[in-house]
Amino acid sequence: MDLIVALAIVIGVMGGLATWGAVALASPYVLIWAIFIAWASFFHCGGKVAGMKASIAANIWGAIMAVVALIALTAMGVSAVTAGICVAVTVLIMILGAKVGFLSAIPAQVYGYAATAGLFLLGGAAYGEGAGGIIQVGVAIAVSMILGNVFGYISEQIVGSLVGMGKAKYHGGCAHVTVSSNAEPIDNHECHCNVCKNVTGQLTTHVAFFKYGDLQCSNEANLNRVPFNADNPDGPLELCLCKDCGAPIMLDDKQKRIRVAVPNVMGYDDAAFPAATYHAFYEASKGYKKPDDGRPVYDGLRPEFSWPQGA
Repeated sequence: MDLIVALAIVIGVMGGLATWGAVALASPYVLIWAIFIAWASFFHCGGKVAGMKASIAANIWGAIMAVVALIALTAMGVSAVTAGICVAVTVLIMILGAKVGFLSAIPAQVYGYAATAGLFLLGGAAYGEGAGGIIQVGVAIAVSMILGNVFGYISEQIVGSLVGMGKAKYHGGCAHVTVSSNAEPIDNHECHCNVCKNVTGQLTTHVAFFKYGDLQCSNEANLNRVPFNADNPDGPLELCLCKDCGAPIMLDDKQKRIRVAVPNVMGYDDAAFPAATYHAFYEASKGYKKPDDGRPVYDGLRPEFSWPQGA
């Protein structure tokens, strides 16, 4: 099934059920509109378990900072000046929180902050007066957003099964674009080249080459393509990034010979891949010791590697 169609069906059905449940429950701590905001936040953060954790942490952090702003505002007395000061200070602190790794999803912080402020302004009286009531508003948003992120994760898993990506031996990507293959890589090495280092930020990078037709990509229209090697923009390899969340998806070959997976940065389970069989592109000029783990070390690809013909 097409990815967009699967998303439409699954999120439509689950969204309807979630709405029914929230209305039937009629709890002030289960707000369907905040659930939907967090659901979107989950996908914005790239999906999967990592995206869910990042989204939930940032949503709650945003809600906490909004609670601090509202308590400070009521204590200082409400005016245009005090409102501006409270928002300026708490938003500054909130975004600085992104320096802590698990709070790095700044848009998700803003979703939590804005939802909390909106609920207080439009219906805060229902939660009580003073600081206690404001805290209850924050709790309502936090609970609802946790639910929304969980629904996002469940919907992603169902969509994955419908489009068949989860059944492939190798599957990666993000919540918006998936890549998969049941074929084995034609080359599997630990790369020491400076281009990989610049792109991934890693000293060495586990790289797997697939024949072009063996690595399938869903929703290719949702990819931004940039030169893999900034010093050689006309080179054959393009780095493909998701337009929605910016996640790296694959390296694509303009000559259609190979497609490349970097398992630990492109959404794969790195443990599902066989270990790299050799070290590629190592030179003494790298400034660190030559690998001595028993695998061959070459200054390029392994000598017997042969480039496939273009598709």
